[in-house]
Amino acid sequence: MSDLEVLQFISLKMFYAVVCGAVVGLERRMNGAPAGFKTQILVCVGAMLFCVSPIIAGTLMASETPRVIGQIVTGVGFLGAGSIIHNKTSSVSGLTTAAWIWFTAAIGIMTGLGHGLVALFITVTLTIVISVFRWIEKKYFGDIPKRRYETEETKIEVRKAG
Repeated sequence: MSDLEVLQFISLKMFYAVVCGAVVGLERRMNGAPAGFKTQILVCVGAMLFCVSPIIAGTLMASETPRVIGQIVTGVGFLGAGSIIHNKTSSVSGLTTAAWIWFTAAIGIMTGLGHGLVALFITVTLTIVISVFRWIEKKYFGDIPKRRYETEETKIEVRKAG
């Protein structure tokens, strides 16, 4: 494929991947969570590019598609695992961030496979659902700290420095 053909092939996929990643990233950023706006866009676009790169190179047979997707899922799993923190108080945080990273990669795969409009619909729908459930959690179970990834040690160090 020539560069112009490649640009035509990925332009709409890229648009959907950026928009979907931005929607997720804004939701994360507005809630003070790690892995916000830029990270989610990069995960979504990266997954999309991994899906389309072998197609562009002309080396991907239909039977190899699941293998490429499996490698994306595995790689993103490691990225998500890096956002999970276990602190000395035996509490674990970052699971929602890891799940969002995993979800964003899946959306990137959907856009790479040519289902950008479906990916956008799923992204917006899930973001609304999660926002509603967050509101329900706050209303019925109390306020949820915005920055769960801060440990007690970090808070103590900040107080001492201030």
